[in-house]
Amino acid sequence: MSAALRLLGAQVWHELTRLRRTPVVMVMSVGFPVVFFVLLSALVGNETLDSRQGIRMAQFLAPGMASFGVVMSTFSFLAVGFAEARATGILKRAAGTPLPTWALLGGRIGAATALGLTSAALVLGVGVAGYQVQLFWRTAAAVVVALLLGSLCFAALGLLLAALAPSQQATLAIANGLVIPLSFISDVFMTGTGMPDWMTRLGWFFPLKHMAVLVGDALNPYLGGNGFQADHLAALVGFTVAGGLAAAWALRRDTDAVAQTRSARSRPGDRVARTGALPVASLVLGQVSHTQTAMRRDAGSVFFAVIFPVLLVAVIPAVNGGGDQLMEDGRSLGSLFAATMAVYGAAVSAYVFMPANLAEARDALVLKRLRGTPLPAWVLLVGRVAGVVVIALATLVLSYAVAMVLYGVGVPSRWPLALAVLVFGVVCLAVVGLAVMTLVRSAQSAVGLALGTLLPAAFISDIFVIGVTMPPVVDAIAGALPLRPLVRSVVAATAPTAQPLEMGQLMVIAAWLVGGAAVVAWRFRWEPRQAAAPARRARAARAS
Repeated sequence: MSAALRLLGAQVWHELTRLRRTPVVMVMSVGFPVVFFVLLSALVGNETLDSRQGIRMAQFLAPGMASFGVVMSTFSFLAVGFAEARATGILKRAAGTPLPTWALLGGRIGAATALGLTSAALVLGVGVAGYQVQLFWRTAAAVVVALLLGSLCFAALGLLLAALAPSQQATLAIANGLVIPLSFISDVFMTGTGMPDWMTRLGWFFPLKHMAVLVGDALNPYLGGNGFQADHLAALVGFTVAGGLAAAWALRRDTDAVAQTRSARSRPGDRVARTGALPVASLVLGQVSHTQTAMRRDAGSVFFAVIFPVLLVAVIPAVNGGGDQLMEDGRSLGSLFAATMAVYGAAVSAYVFMPANLAEARDALVLKRLRGTPLPAWVLLVGRVAGVVVIALATLVLSYAVAMVLYGVGVPSRWPLALAVLVFGVVCLAVVGLAVMTLVRSAQSAVGLALGTLLPAAFISDIFVIGVTMPPVVDAIAGALPLRPLVRSVVAATAPTAQPLEMGQLMVIAAWLVGGAAVVAWRFRWEPRQAAAPARRARAARAS
């Protein structure tokens, strides 16, 4: 038994080390719940609800964010990590070692559970230290049990998803496509005050709401008892057992345990004759086509940049009183979120995924090989930026199409102006994203930095939370970033009544565009800096 425990502990430590070296995982599973908790506390306001007991609003925000950290670590990233291990052959190579299968799976589950509990502990710790969140000894055991049982439950469901999904990209899209919408109907983001009854009932059919309610009730100062609730605990146990058995069956059925990758086949139509210089327009259009093709082949990019924003157009107005609810300027809530979500999707495409794709090509030395072709650097960058402009416009059209079908939203009367503003903003965000890509050493760092700045900026830029008075410091930061000026300009351009665009906001976008372009012109390289350094030293040695 002791040898088995040592083996399991070593495997858990190995997986934790791997996770710590993956910036995206650490940002999404540990950083985001804490950042979201801080932003929601700032946006909603941490006012005192009960001066006699010292209860503040953050007391009811912390449980949801702690639960969100658990589910992101144990469901999303465990599923995606396992699918990646299958696709890259790690599981196949591990099968040829003395490492038992139970230790391999146990190590991944244990590491994901430890990461999720760490994320939850950080949220609660920040709440206690900075927002007067109160913890109670009488319910401490219930909180730990709820988070631990929830971790095991979502770990089992994550393994099941990884075993059933056809590819790593599909696993990523399905995992996040389930977690984010369920968070809105499971008392995680605290947006269900005007939620329809059917949506409230739907949340009880999934384990996330049971875990969030268990943690929330245990930290609710107005409820007595020790925090243990047999019905919610039984629901989590049931999902854990069912998910574990189904995952065991699916993994046993999948005897190969490795996703077969398709080799890239060169087709005659894909070859470009190099007998003469190609027109610049053809080169730019080629890069536009490449950008769209690369995104179509990446299910994660398609989900976060297109499907997710369009899905939020349908979900957020519904859980906030209905998409036909009128705002002060006469527009409906559905029309407002169609505009803001279109900007968010455009930001994801332009600021995160296009630069990340280029960084991956740089890390894989694809750009180094392109350097020997007739493709100039400026044509490469212009084509990639133009490609994300096309994707952003498609997201805008889909967002309004959903709003039209669900909420009867009409086409904005000043749609040419709205398109021009969106294109201007997308070009700015794409150039800034390229500047970030040129300043970091790897694609993983580029993705981690881009996501780590975009999502907090979105929360303070009138995208997810609208009509909330922010603290002066947060308001000043949001106004200085390009995202909120872009959101407000697009919202003004799509308003039912003519609203003038604020030149100050357009000047902020223009300043970021010029600054980003200067950084790209200064720092862009065809190959990674760590790969270019030996070549520079060799040239210097030959010159001397």
